[in-house]
Amino acid sequence: MKITSETKLYGLIGDPVRHSLSPAMQNAAFEAVGVNGVYLAFKVPPNSLQSALQGLKAAGVAGFNVTIPHKIPVIRYLDGLDLSAASLGAVNTVVNKANRLIGYNTDGAGAVEALRRAGVRIDGLCAVILGAGGAARAIAYSLAPKVERIVLLNRTGSRALSLARELEKALKVDVKGVRLTADSLIESISSADLLVNATSVGMYPKAGESLVDKNLLRSDMVVFDVVYNPVETKLIRDSRAVGAKTVDGLAMLLYQGALAFELWTKRKAPVEVMFKALQSQMET
Repeated sequence: MKITSETKLYGLIGDPVRHSLSPAMQNAAFEAVGVNGVYLAFKVPPNSLQSALQGLKAAGVAGFNVTIPHKIPVIRYLDGLDLSAASLGAVNTVVNKANRLIGYNTDGAGAVEALRRAGVRIDGLCAVILGAGGAARAIAYSLAPKVERIVLLNRTGSRALSLARELEKALKVDVKGVRLTADSLIESISSADLLVNATSVGMYPKAGESLVDKNLLRSDMVVFDVVYNPVETKLIRDSRAVGAKTVDGLAMLLYQGALAFELWTKRKAPVEVMFKALQSQMET
């Protein structure tokens, strides 16, 4: 693609972002569909979030993704929220509409689509979600109407409890929020059909780590790790070793990214092209 003065700028803000595969995926999509756009990753420390957003808006950036640790704090600096983001209380995609930054959330829908494409029937399952941040919120809200029960485990127990109460009030569903400890993990996973790691544990620079001991995993479980770099996290590797069905973070990245692409461009995302771009990055 030839970059000109008419090329629209898109991007990703987060910290860290050097591991991100989104630039390869989105730039391949732009080229395939004929969108005159370029997607870049911007490392934005937490204390620079407000000024970074002011700069992106002033520069006329057409849209951007939001990742750890900004999915929740970014909301206070936006001009508006889509219903999806407003109900979730977290943003992963922003569209610049006539110089107004509008927040959306495609994480939850992307996660559900990743599970569906992997052949997982989530209706009636008992789900355990590790984490209570932006990704955990989006996934919990998307799973809650379909599963039988959700248990939220987080190292800061008050955050898990707060999210659980919020879900119960909003959706009238069975949700429990507790502090993540060795005992609560054992108790929760023993009856779980679906285990979701919605934390950054296992991701660079914490690659090789897992919150779940291999002995707690079972062959009749589905294990979904939102971490995609590396694709085969310790949790995924341990789960496969015991015969559990696994869904890795690359699938969620793909489908949430496809939805973001469609919000920005109003065109159907070239999903196969985007997936091939992700695969090629994983092979390098």
